Amino acid sequence: DKGLKSREKENINIHAGNLLQPTDWMVIREADGGTAMPSNIKTYRAAVRTKANTHCTSIDNAADVDALAALTFDWPAKP
Repeated sequence: DKGLKSREKENINIHAGNLLQPTDWMVIREADGGTAMPSNIKTYRAAVRTKANTHCTSIDNAADVDALAALTFDWPAKP
């Protein structure tokens, strides 16, 4: 059974994946030799991944359940 921190980090990663999903097709198109992804989309995607990592670190560093409950998570604005 997963612990509370593991479940919270999984939720963060699921949310990040949901934010990235609408632009995944641009990654595939570019990788297949098609049109390059716009730079603002690349920047946004990198920012989402960075935020997810930061949020997971905050979860790991929470000293107890109260500290974990007090965490708030912000995300980059969609382009």
